[in-house]
Amino acid sequence: MKRFIDFLAPLGVVLILATLFMSKTLPGKADAYWIAGLALVIAHIVLRWKTIMRLIGRRQLRYGGNMIVLGLVVLAIITGVNYIVARRSINWDLTKGRRHTLSDQTRKIVRGLSEDVKITYFQRSDQSDLESAQDRLRRYQDLSAKIKVEYVDPVKKPALAERHDVRQLPVLVIEHGTNIEKITNDSEESLTNALIKVTRSKKKTMCFVEGEGARDIDDFSERGLSQAKTALEKSQFDTKKVFLLREKKVPEECTVLAVAGPRNDLLPPAIDAIRDFVGNAGKALVMLEPEFEGSFPNLTALLAEWRIETAKDVVIDVSGIGQFFNLGELAPLASDYPHHEITKDFRSNTGLITTAFPTVRSMSASSASVEGVNAQNLVETSSASWAESDLTLTKPRPDKDKDKMGPVSLGVAVTIKAPSAEPSPSPEAKDENAGVESEKNPEGRVVAFGDVDFSSNAFLNIQGNKDLFLNTVAWLSQDVDLISIRPKEPDDQRLFLTRSQSWMASILALVILPGMFIALGVIVWWRRR
Repeated sequence: MKRFIDFLAPLGVVLILATLFMSKTLPGKADAYWIAGLALVIAHIVLRWKTIMRLIGRRQLRYGGNMIVLGLVVLAIITGVNYIVARRSINWDLTKGRRHTLSDQTRKIVRGLSEDVKITYFQRSDQSDLESAQDRLRRYQDLSAKIKVEYVDPVKKPALAERHDVRQLPVLVIEHGTNIEKITNDSEESLTNALIKVTRSKKKTMCFVEGEGARDIDDFSERGLSQAKTALEKSQFDTKKVFLLREKKVPEECTVLAVAGPRNDLLPPAIDAIRDFVGNAGKALVMLEPEFEGSFPNLTALLAEWRIETAKDVVIDVSGIGQFFNLGELAPLASDYPHHEITKDFRSNTGLITTAFPTVRSMSASSASVEGVNAQNLVETSSASWAESDLTLTKPRPDKDKDKMGPVSLGVAVTIKAPSAEPSPSPEAKDENAGVESEKNPEGRVVAFGDVDFSSNAFLNIQGNKDLFLNTVAWLSQDVDLISIRPKEPDDQRLFLTRSQSWMASILALVILPGMFIALGVIVWWRRR
């Protein structure tokens, strides 16, 4: 009986601690466990009262008191830490590439939500991938209270699953007002693209100039731009081909007009159509290749009107950095970005983002003064590069008298005030109206690169090329919410072993390592026996 009484207080303490840290998993109400634990502690004190009184004043009581105080302090610290953690989520992502951290684009899109977005996740409750999906969606909810998530088991709620036509699992239904998007992939890229789609009232259109050997958005070869087209569609841009010689002008539905690496110079009617389009607050992206085979006098003259200086050269980079990406000296890597809205996120907490430009010519802002035209360099190479003027590349060596020495500018961003434009607003007013296209102060915008290959199927997914291309289109279309660093697909880090390597790994894990521990144990036993 006495031994049973001695267990009353420890059992009561266990119940109290269980109430503190396991209240959600315990059956019944938590108050009952509090009361039961406290009652057991009091019962122990009452039944052992005489023994406790005899210990008063003894050294054991003093030591016991110190231990009780120390225990209470530890308990208070643990309780306080759990209280803070329960109300403020703190995460450290130590994985390679921070694969469990939401991208800059996702954070910008979610934090910018002004109305509720409901996400209904259909999946069987016994599936193993449900927990990872809940963790990812919880990170979205931590960014904004506007994200409302409901998890539905289609077996338990078949009517709701039938209403959303759920035929395979998992399925995510994203709802914003009357806009509904259904996806079958819970990756960050798919989910964020779905959020972009349902929260935008209308799509914008990017038109690509046809003819003169320009790159084709329906070409799936390495030279084609089919992947760029897919990336634009995920960002809610429609794409369209435009033949300017036939249409005589840029169609009204074109938000951005792209001239993507023509092999031949554009004819004067097409040049006039582009000039009129930009002069009336239109937006244009010009990507011009080095002049290995022909020249582009009409296009370069048009760019000069917008303070964009081109040269008959090709940029060479001897830094050796390109070797890490299987690129040679004719594919310089750029990591220097003068301050601009397009590249402002390229120095992020995940490190510096580089961009690769295979066979690129120099493209820089001219020092000439043109009223209403503001031009600045956008991306530059390292000092270990130069713009080679000898396009035969027989002996590519830097010549300070003829060549432009690095850093070399590869792209230019230009703003052109439309004839009817009022004075530009102050910087404070621009900040207050960021992301809103002003109809009172329209302006034309042009971005020119000395290369088109960086946006081609072969190179779009190298480093920051896709972000640079999509950020450029977003800036041109004045959709600043889309200017960011986008979610990347996680690297495949699986280890593939040959049959002999698998056999050696098995022998190491199942025989050698256990045998070493057994041998050490025998040696220790032999010495101590």
